[in-house]
Amino acid sequence: MKYVPFLILPFLLIGCYKGESADLLIYNATIYSCDADFNVFEAMAVRDGKIIQLGPDREILNGYDCDNIIDAQLQPIYPGFHDGHCHFQSYANQLTEVDLYGSKSFDEVVERIVAYENKNDLPFITGRGWDQTLWESQEFPVNDTLNILFPDKPLVIRRVDGHAALANQKALDNAHITVETEIEGGFIGQAQGKLTGLLLDNAFDSVAQYLPQLTEEQQLKNLQDAEYNLFEAGLTSINDAGIESKDRDRLIKWYENGDLTIKNYAMLFPDDDNLKFATENGIFSAGNLNIRSFKIIADGAMGSWGACLTHPYSDSSHLHGFMLRDYESIKEIAELAKELEYQVNTHCIGDSANRTLLNIYAEVVGDLQDHRWKIEHAQHLAPEDFKYFEDYRILPSVQPTHCTSDMRWSEKRLGPERIKYAYAYQRLLDYAGKVVLGTDFPIENISPLETFYAAISRKDKEGNPEGGFYPDEALSREDALRGMTIWPAFSNFENAYKGSLEAGKDADFVILTQDIMKISEEEILRTFVERTFVNGVEVFYAE
Repeated sequence: MKYVPFLILPFLLIGCYKGESADLLIYNATIYSCDADFNVFEAMAVRDGKIIQLGPDREILNGYDCDNIIDAQLQPIYPGFHDGHCHFQSYANQLTEVDLYGSKSFDEVVERIVAYENKNDLPFITGRGWDQTLWESQEFPVNDTLNILFPDKPLVIRRVDGHAALANQKALDNAHITVETEIEGGFIGQAQGKLTGLLLDNAFDSVAQYLPQLTEEQQLKNLQDAEYNLFEAGLTSINDAGIESKDRDRLIKWYENGDLTIKNYAMLFPDDDNLKFATENGIFSAGNLNIRSFKIIADGAMGSWGACLTHPYSDSSHLHGFMLRDYESIKEIAELAKELEYQVNTHCIGDSANRTLLNIYAEVVGDLQDHRWKIEHAQHLAPEDFKYFEDYRILPSVQPTHCTSDMRWSEKRLGPERIKYAYAYQRLLDYAGKVVLGTDFPIENISPLETFYAAISRKDKEGNPEGGFYPDEALSREDALRGMTIWPAFSNFENAYKGSLEAGKDADFVILTQDIMKISEEEILRTFVERTFVNGVEVFYAE
């Protein structure tokens, strides 16, 4: 790391004649630029939303005429944090749903639903966050109690990973789901000839489409509330991993009107209408919204035994998981993306799904040098398949807090040998040269500081396990910071104007209460965002 030294300048002339004007000057700071040399600066000048210069305090303060000057009091400044994989709409909607995260039993799930219903009394009930691996039985729930409590109101509650759900009989009836129903790429739970309400992957989508929709006004309010929470967490950019066609046009309108500010790299789910939109519009932008990729979901999640493995699960020898799309349909989308100069970003959890998509990518992109296609999650790979990332210039997009959330049960799913090649972030970095970090919120917390902590420590928030979970796969602090700033910007073809603090780039940055590059691991989780700026405008300030 090259450090630009701090200069003690008692003779600084802050009121003297300056040169050109600036909108904002920040000095007496520790500014991590995340440029190619990882330079650290003392001061920064901003004009028209762009950084115009970084350098020593004296040079910046005496070089510009500016009425807006911030003394950072030696606090650290970083490029605005970038979540490389999340679900903005799902997180926003969750703000008005039943919060089931952390529930310790199905009885507690029911208690939370009843309390929510007593307060809200809506025509339908949705919620998210239950996780049967936290319960004593660790078995999937059934809907008997929900059918008794809510016989006439549709109810669907999603598992924490979003790949499993429990629906009551009313919701199943509305969707015309019976014991004879079969859905490709999904599973409908049954026991003793009756529906249990359990829905995996595509089966959930078949029920969710019959739920009443939020009004446009409520949807926008939810997104704006969610956006403020993201700014408070220090996020200035997100990769929105899957936009349905029914939400796309509203999102475009809100960004065009300036109703939403956070920089959003939105991936389109490849339904017919989104494919038509991409074909007609190509690479598209509106305000701070960019669209130039398709989001494919190849398989399910490991927590619900839906991730597609080449060999059976170690704790369920009759299960392999399953693919949600067939090879030919995925390849067809990939070929269209190549033609449109779109990216393909594919959810792959199990080693079979990863191998399938890596082969499709290799076949379609061939020797194309700069496609920046991504594997989202890249959670478990066969050891011989890591080479694809290097050979075909494929980027892994991973979520460090998934590792530390899943470590309670992931080795049971995969066994002692396969787990060595799961959540293998350093190995992926070695092959790919870059690794994009995110949270997959609302599955995990929105906090980029928790992402950073999990990436470098391989521990949960309680500091377990001692020494970290397979600690050889931990990232260095510098690589973790790049994975939350410049590398996701690169992965989106946005690195020319964002992702690092350099002259000519967008003035997106955060000021923290402590320097996460220097403090102990434990102190990272006791660090807070002081201020967040987007294009030089303050969007969050901790009062």
